[in-house]
Amino acid sequence: MGKKSGTYRYRPLPTEVPLTSNEPFIQNKTLQGLSLRNVAVSVLNPKGKPIITHRMDMIFTHFGLSGPAILRSSQFVVKALQKSGVNKVVVSIDSFPDKKEEALFEHVKEMVRSANKKAVKNVLKGLVPERYLLFLLQKNNIDEDLPSANLSHDKLRSFVKDLKRFEVRVNGTLPIEKAFVTGGGVSVKEIHPKEMSSKIVKGLYFCGEILDIHGYTGGFNITAALVTGRLAGLNAGKESKRNEE
Repeated sequence: MGKKSGTYRYRPLPTEVPLTSNEPFIQNKTLQGLSLRNVAVSVLNPKGKPIITHRMDMIFTHFGLSGPAILRSSQFVVKALQKSGVNKVVVSIDSFPDKKEEALFEHVKEMVRSANKKAVKNVLKGLVPERYLLFLLQKNNIDEDLPSANLSHDKLRSFVKDLKRFEVRVNGTLPIEKAFVTGGGVSVKEIHPKEMSSKIVKGLYFCGEILDIHGYTGGFNITAALVTGRLAGLNAGKESKRNEE
């Protein structure tokens, strides 16, 4: 089998799999077990532009990131790592996908202005889960007990930026054994789609996860396996009869 981009062309790869990270807050388990609901998770290219965005729930773990939004984004992380040859890919978390950053800044600024004698942590309580709130305050060098009136606009803007674009550098995934779905395999470009027969080797048929096709969890991959399996079986049977005749 030939090689392509330094990896075996037909080599299986994990998709729908949790992501790993060496970020200090991950290694220190600062946010371990914390779930974020209905956030927008984006995988960024080297220029900082989203490759894909999924709006779902996610969770911080002791090794990195997991949860529905992360699992759906993971195949794009795997491909980006392989394609670019880099050892890290940035995942961005947007806690307020329905608000533009400037509108969110004005909203948070008004919260602070209307209660300027209270501690920042109390004014912003409920904005995001408390552990996440305290973590982002600390990340932006904001004393959680600081009176809101003393909070500078620059620090507030930096905090809001993290609410909209908290970036986590991920360096890979859990092993393929932990993946819900695998990618990689024989390219569909090498297959006659109506027969599932090889364009390269006569009499050879493929189906299921041996093909480089994969969808999200929820039955898509089972459906693909059954459909391609039926096609491959029927057409292999027809060819066998023709050969016997």
